[in-house]
Amino acid sequence: MASDINAIILAAGFSSRMGEMKGLLPLGGRTMLARCVDLFLDCGIKDVVVVTGHRADEVGAAAKAAGARAAFNPDYADGMYGSIRTGVGRLAARCPGFFLLPVDIPLLRRGTIHLLARSFAETRAMLSYPVFAGRRGHPPLIHGDCIAAILAERAPEGGLRTLLARIEAKQPTQVREVQVADANIHLDLDTPEDFLAGSLRFECRGWPTITECETILTRIHPMPAKGLAHGRAVAEVAVAMGEAINQHSGRNIDLELCRVCGWLHDLAKGHPHHETEGRRWLEALGFDQAAAIVAAHKVLDWTPGMAIGERELVHLADKLVRGNRLVGIEERFEEKLSLYRKNPEAIRAIGCRYQLAMRLAAAVEEDMGQSLTVLSEIAGPTSNRGDGTWSEQCRFGVSSSPPPLRTGRERG
Repeated sequence: MASDINAIILAAGFSSRMGEMKGLLPLGGRTMLARCVDLFLDCGIKDVVVVTGHRADEVGAAAKAAGARAAFNPDYADGMYGSIRTGVGRLAARCPGFFLLPVDIPLLRRGTIHLLARSFAETRAMLSYPVFAGRRGHPPLIHGDCIAAILAERAPEGGLRTLLARIEAKQPTQVREVQVADANIHLDLDTPEDFLAGSLRFECRGWPTITECETILTRIHPMPAKGLAHGRAVAEVAVAMGEAINQHSGRNIDLELCRVCGWLHDLAKGHPHHETEGRRWLEALGFDQAAAIVAAHKVLDWTPGMAIGERELVHLADKLVRGNRLVGIEERFEEKLSLYRKNPEAIRAIGCRYQLAMRLAAAVEEDMGQSLTVLSEIAGPTSNRGDGTWSEQCRFGVSSSPPPLRTGRERG
């Protein structure tokens, strides 16, 4: 991140649709304004300007407490463009570019800022827009050469949108659309209903939505079809185990978290220490909780007696799926032993992981209240993929009670 890029946060309005000052509303222990400031500071942007207007003293104090500068727009009642001019006027004379963000869009992921800044460093485009699901969103990254044009206009019809459209029409090759894995570029918390939806989404900020996950796997860090198929199968098995545990043990395993982490667990496959590299990629995008689960899919720091959570289920599911079909733990590890048979150190490590997998399988069976062989029925079409081989001979776990459930084929 270029430290000389600036950011402007617009927080001067009346918040009439919300009924309360949006920037001062609490969101996860911080105000919405502080979350916006934190985003830029955490991404290495040192100069953040917050434009104030209505209740300027309170908003300005909150901005300074968060680590930003406050700039008062005395004409804030006339509309947003005046606030944009106020903020732009406070930037350094040689500012290379700046982000522009309304305060009611506080849930952006840091990966969005990083990807935009990287694109800007490579292209120095006049305008850079984040794009998700085929639509542009916030915040645009605007080249410093646009500052003079913004300051020259008093109140263009249509505001900044019209001015930027004019720039794009004149210099279409100087506009970049940057693909991001961030549905929140479109999430405007403008009303109480929006704020409630945003608060719920905030609780899940540590992992991507399904559509964000698809974007990561197909657009940002593309995986081959074989890897995608394996990830989907692992996800399906992890979800099936989580659902069974929730039903039997009254737990609250997050099935969506199991699903997206199953999809993503081999994100960096092909790279040395791919579990660590996958963690790094996801942390850079802002998905810290998913990153921790992906990092543990190969080696897990779990011992009997510890709770079973999403991390453990994704780890075990990966041991129960070869390619895109269900297998037994023994079969999965026999392949590894055969592959590394001439490497004593690798054999010892594989043996330790095998013992862990068997103990983990037993603990999962206990929480499920049934044998893992039931996955042949409850994991959906996964068991019918590949060569179709699936029977009780795939010894998933080590428990003997309750007895393994028979497959539909055996009952028939």
